[in-house]
Amino acid sequence: MSSDHFPAAGQDRLAEPLDLGKRVMRNRIAQAPLSVSYGSPTGEVTAATIGHYARRAAGGAAMVMTENFAISQSGRQLPRQCLISGPEFLDGLTELASAIHAHGALAVIQIVHAGRYAGPWEQYEAARRLAPSAVPFPLTADRTVTPAEATHEELDQARQDFVSAARLARDAGFDGVHVHGAQGFLLSSFQAPRMNKRSDAYGGDFEGRTRLAREVVADIVDAVGDDMLVGYHLMSDEMMPGGWQPAEAARLAHDLEEIGVDFIAPIPTTFESIREQVRLTGNDPTVFNADVFRTISAATGTPLFANGGLGSPVDARAVLEKGLADVIMQGRPLLVDPDWSHKTLNGNEDSIVVCPCDPAATCKRTQLTGVVCHSWSEADQAKGFVGI
Repeated sequence: MSSDHFPAAGQDRLAEPLDLGKRVMRNRIAQAPLSVSYGSPTGEVTAATIGHYARRAAGGAAMVMTENFAISQSGRQLPRQCLISGPEFLDGLTELASAIHAHGALAVIQIVHAGRYAGPWEQYEAARRLAPSAVPFPLTADRTVTPAEATHEELDQARQDFVSAARLARDAGFDGVHVHGAQGFLLSSFQAPRMNKRSDAYGGDFEGRTRLAREVVADIVDAVGDDMLVGYHLMSDEMMPGGWQPAEAARLAHDLEEIGVDFIAPIPTTFESIREQVRLTGNDPTVFNADVFRTISAATGTPLFANGGLGSPVDARAVLEKGLADVIMQGRPLLVDPDWSHKTLNGNEDSIVVCPCDPAATCKRTQLTGVVCHSWSEADQAKGFVGI
């Protein structure tokens, strides 16, 4: 891993460029794919979407990664989630990539099929919600639903939709795509033994349960890998009995390296397992886990992107200096303070606006309609976003 190289004494590791092969990051800070839901109800990129991501690029992040954009209407989760499912979205996507580039950052778009979490949730039973098997699960704390077992035809269509989305991102000028294989969405649901009860080629052992993820990534690498970065959002630990384990995540990371991914961003939990862990322990299970990163890094030389509870510049630097990861992704820290990167890299850390992140945080409560942060000024809260 490139993180085996340690900087000279006194050098800020966060400020070091990182050569990813096809692109070079100007520093080691990336905007994490935090869902803000500023898209239109029909999935178009809006002025708020563009302003939001351009502002984080202007704030000094080396890579601005969007929230997950749905590869199809059937794979869409949130009512204002952007789509990347056809040429009608190209103009908005192009404007978004251009706005990020205008401030010197790499533009990467995360692409997803929500699988069993597809929406609208209030009409869950009205359409097929794809999963490896028809296993009931708690969609919300007080509601259990049963998704549909995806057919081979539906899986083939999802694979085609992933590739079409990647090609559309390339045509729009993005530097990379980040395939969402975590949080219980379609790809990671196949990886999870407790959700995947299939007996065909997409179930059973590790090879079967990871087949869909490997096929999707291989298809994308074949389609656009010479032109753009291909990353993978890897479920590192499902944190449920009978669930996906870190050792399996490490094995898949090795396989993805062989296929040709350019970076991997490990992240634990699904939506239901995070609720369960919070209920049992009272702690946030998504915070950075050094032991899991050690397990994954031992299996792959692919650059690793770390995320979760690393909003302190001291903590972020420590992860890099210990060789645990190559890049620090910041979600809420950049939502609260778009200039987190500039302030950190220029010795102004005392002026960083810190996220109080209480259990009823405004950003969580407004995710369906467009995220707002109560640490913003009243004017920005009224506008609904902080952008250029």
